[in-house]
Amino acid sequence: MADPPRDFDFWLGEWRCSWDGGEGRNSVEAICGGRVIRESFDGRPDLDLVGTSISIYDDRVGGWVQTWMDGQGSWFHLTGAFAGGVMELLTTSPDARGETKRMRFQDISERRFMWSWASSAGGGWSELWRIEYQRC
Repeated sequence: MADPPRDFDFWLGEWRCSWDGGEGRNSVEAICGGRVIRESFDGRPDLDLVGTSISIYDDRVGGWVQTWMDGQGSWFHLTGAFAGGVMELLTTSPDARGETKRMRFQDISERRFMWSWASSAGGGWSELWRIEYQRC
């Protein structure tokens, strides 16, 4: 039986992340009695990006909400759900260019998964970044 508040449990732990041109680390933990997921991403030295996210399953909306913020001054608010073996979160409003962003966790196993970041201005999706996660 599905347990939506546990949908992000696959993400918990210590991860080595690799992408075209670099690699980094991500530490993901459950806090606040297991109800909140806190991510700490470090893409240095290959990428000047350090950031964090807070995610929680919101019973009122029947889905996940996440806020991402980073050392470059960016922040995103996303909502979504786990369906068909894929966790998908979308930004809640278009950015300054009118684009919606999509985050996907897919090909999930105990030791690895693929993460992608894409944008859309109302048409199809254009992938911006793909990261392979491998458990440390």
